[in-house]
Amino acid sequence: MAVKHGGNIQEISEIYQMDKDRLIDFSANINPLGIPEGVKRVLTKGIEELVHYPDIRYRSLIQSIAAFHELPEEFVYPANGAAEAIFMLGRTFKVDKLLLLAPTFMEYEASFSQQQTEFCYFNLEQRDFQWSISELIQSAIKQQATGICLCNPNNPTGQLLKQTELDKLLIFCRENEIVLIVDEAFVDFTREENSFVSSLKDYSNLFIFRSMTKMFAIPGLRLGYLLTSNRAILADIEEKTVPWHINTFADLAGQQALKEGQFIKDSQQYTAQERDFLEKGLSAYKELELFPSQTNFLFFRYLGSGCLQEKMIRKNILIRNCNSFKGLTQKYYRIAVKSREDNQALLQALEAILCE
Repeated sequence: MAVKHGGNIQEISEIYQMDKDRLIDFSANINPLGIPEGVKRVLTKGIEELVHYPDIRYRSLIQSIAAFHELPEEFVYPANGAAEAIFMLGRTFKVDKLLLLAPTFMEYEASFSQQQTEFCYFNLEQRDFQWSISELIQSAIKQQATGICLCNPNNPTGQLLKQTELDKLLIFCRENEIVLIVDEAFVDFTREENSFVSSLKDYSNLFIFRSMTKMFAIPGLRLGYLLTSNRAILADIEEKTVPWHINTFADLAGQQALKEGQFIKDSQQYTAQERDFLEKGLSAYKELELFPSQTNFLFFRYLGSGCLQEKMIRKNILIRNCNSFKGLTQKYYRIAVKSREDNQALLQALEAILCE
């Protein structure tokens, strides 16, 4: 099952016969502050380590992740990107009927299809992207779901569940023995209190995916992890995992990145500031219907004619067309929050297109 993603700047440059270095990529949601200096230093020094195999147990990386979240090391599975963690859980853990948001990240279907999982959906567009946990729970009951999979904040809409909503959902799942799978790839652009991590010890059928590529701007290294207190499933995943599935650079970068507390705080502050700047700029156009976001990207509906992505590419700006997300059409788009210079370039391109 092929899934379309943002960040495909090489493919776009070939299709439109453009120099990819001229394109500003707003389709991939990567931290505009770039790679932390501490991580860069570790990677430079790590060249000498390439003569050795990585530690096949990844003990130091696991210890770093566990310490960061104040969890037992036995709760951690480090992965070659969050995508690997998603697919390994899908390979290993059978969920009979999985409830998904529509739209949401598409790899959940691709991964759990390996076990012939049946999917049902909670359509957000039908609710104009305004919904509550109570409605989701009622949908799960009505559709007789045995599992719920959420992305929090949701990709591509940017919506974030509040702590009270997280608690309510967890209680429902625990009392009804419903599997709860939560992708927190973008939660570190908000605050850790918006995470389900503190609930892991209370429910063995809670599974959390985390990504390190977005916050620390290292998508080329591929690094993420799965957190759960379900040790039987983790043992099964470990048994099925390819040896040395994380390279030395990713291992070293991950250990250092989790020490970058000030960088994380600075990134959260910068992202919020630039998101506000972009929101104000986008709100000036009646052709754009902007939806509230709590993370490092914005989601909007284009009310004009034609494909806005194609028009923006002609202005050297690449935005994410969301028509490949379930439940969405070509009129929906997602843009990353980037640097002030890049954000201004996007707004200028939009002005040229929408005011011509």
